[in-house]
Amino acid sequence: MSEACELGGGYLPTVMDADLDPDGVAAWAAHVAPGSAVITPLAAVAARRLSPAGRVDALRALDKQIGWLQAQQHKLLAAMAADAGPGSVDAVDKHWVREEVAAALRLSGPTATDRLCLAQALTRRPATLAMLEQGQISSHHARALAEAVNALDDQAAARVEAQVLAHAENQSLATFRRALNRAVLAAAPHTVEQQHEQALIRRRVVLTTVGDGMSELWALLPADGAATVMTALDALAVRTQPGDPRTADQRRADALVQLAVPILHGDLHGDQRDSAGLPQQHGMRPAVQVTVALSTLLGLDEQPGELGRVGPIPAALARRIAADPTGTWRRLVIDERGRLLDYGTTTYRPPKDLTDKVIARDRTCRFLNCNRPARTCHIDHCTPFSHGGPTSEANTHCLCSRHHHLKHETPWTVRQTGDGDSNWTSPTGHRYLEPAATYPVDHTTDSPIGSREGDPDPPPF
Repeated sequence: MSEACELGGGYLPTVMDADLDPDGVAAWAAHVAPGSAVITPLAAVAARRLSPAGRVDALRALDKQIGWLQAQQHKLLAAMAADAGPGSVDAVDKHWVREEVAAALRLSGPTATDRLCLAQALTRRPATLAMLEQGQISSHHARALAEAVNALDDQAAARVEAQVLAHAENQSLATFRRALNRAVLAAAPHTVEQQHEQALIRRRVVLTTVGDGMSELWALLPADGAATVMTALDALAVRTQPGDPRTADQRRADALVQLAVPILHGDLHGDQRDSAGLPQQHGMRPAVQVTVALSTLLGLDEQPGELGRVGPIPAALARRIAADPTGTWRRLVIDERGRLLDYGTTTYRPPKDLTDKVIARDRTCRFLNCNRPARTCHIDHCTPFSHGGPTSEANTHCLCSRHHHLKHETPWTVRQTGDGDSNWTSPTGHRYLEPAATYPVDHTTDSPIGSREGDPDPPPF
């Protein structure tokens, strides 16, 4: 007898039942334990045929199934982390299990690490994982608990877990978090200062693209540091001119950007200019890079531009950034598919041709789903130089430090195709394609302005 039959009093609906009595199947699925036997009849229920009450039951049933599936994935990820050997997967380890996970699930390396760490943490909290598997709590509840007790010893963590899970099934995430925080504060053997020192380890700044030419810059800072930043922004935001239409929030946002501009332009005070210690990669000062087709720059079309570390941006925004008088032009010759053919040398300082072209072509690390900017990466020979690989455009690409080590220290292999794509093969034999970066395609020659005889190289080049 199946798990569903036992829990459902002998009733195991079929696909036909889902068609004849969708509300009944939804109600059954909402009240039995989730599992593989529930998925098939539940998936056969058509949402349009459910009553309002039936839709609520189906929603609850699907949420329980999601929890069940997530629990199975946590178990699998924990097994993969354990197979990698001793050591923490959130460190720069030499087990490389995160790369397998990232490639298989199309995740960034840090996100794959987060999944692995959470899976390991939940396997140490079997009661929490069991409630997730039964659909009694959500994945958000499970994550909150795992993170909250991470710094506690096993006995204290078990006491907190037992205390908060007793009521978790009927609590919203916000209510559960409050109960969890109270329990941790009561059970933690650490002093407030020790907890603060542990929390300081997690400080970071994160950039996330949100669309419409906008991004979020999120920071986790110590309380005094955050207060310092906000006080400075408030002080700058009160400096207004008559008729300034901006709100206080908008002025603070603009002030934050203006704090960074002088640093990139080297506009520092006195002797600090030469001793600022700004990091340089491949001889280049940090810069914000925008890529826009000449035809878009001239207003002949509205192709999206590309902003470094952000991605596609509206044409109007790309034109505005490109018009910054402090910028420096570099000419990129692009083919009809948006692939880089040539990297011009008309810059303020003549670039190192090959290095600069490879950096411009690749834009980011060429490992799967890695978004580390190419200018911070190593220039790697696909076929090692020691094995006869030439130092040429076709045999070089950008790899960040971690993935440079991965290529040389593990069975991961890479092969570049003639059109710039990278084909990676993992130690398990799975193959993944990392397409070449593309640029906006210039359509100037399609217009009367760009097709004038005797003017093959229109302004500003």
